[in-house]
Amino acid sequence: MAKRSKKSGQGHGYVGEKHTAEKLQTLGSEYKVLNGRHVKARTGAQEIDHLIVGPNGIFHIETKNWEGRIRFTDKGAERGDGHQEDPTALLYRHEYVLKELLRGNKLNADVVGILCFSNPHCELNGSAPAFVTVKLDGLVQAIQSHKSKHALSSEEVRTIVKLLQDHSTPSQSA
Repeated sequence: MAKRSKKSGQGHGYVGEKHTAEKLQTLGSEYKVLNGRHVKARTGAQEIDHLIVGPNGIFHIETKNWEGRIRFTDKGAERGDGHQEDPTALLYRHEYVLKELLRGNKLNADVVGILCFSNPHCELNGSAPAFVTVKLDGLVQAIQSHKSKHALSSEEVRTIVKLLQDHSTPSQSA
């Protein structure tokens, strides 16, 4: 698989993120979508492929445009070619930064990590143990069907979106 340069905006990853951004446009007006953001909190920063804020929480999405068979093991995701990678490590870091930002601003919301596989030629066996794992065609349903512990009002959604915008910049691939 070709590794893409963030500055070039080329490669498989960029294509997957673009397809995911297009799919997220179908969520509905109660959801606000921020694509490709470099989010900064007090103790660190993370590049997040997609952030969605809606009445049922904040969703941070890591998009993978992998193809072939993807099997989840105790070491992460293993592709059919034997390549092992742990994309959940990224999701843990994203979640830490987002929760820290919320705490520091005395805001409360569900923070939900989603690992989205955007390539139509992938086959998932299992799922990430701590995060929602979906193919692109199931992404919108996964977001809309999440049952929040703390529902957000439209004002809270606007406040959180503004907070995220104030503490982030567009990533180089956006």
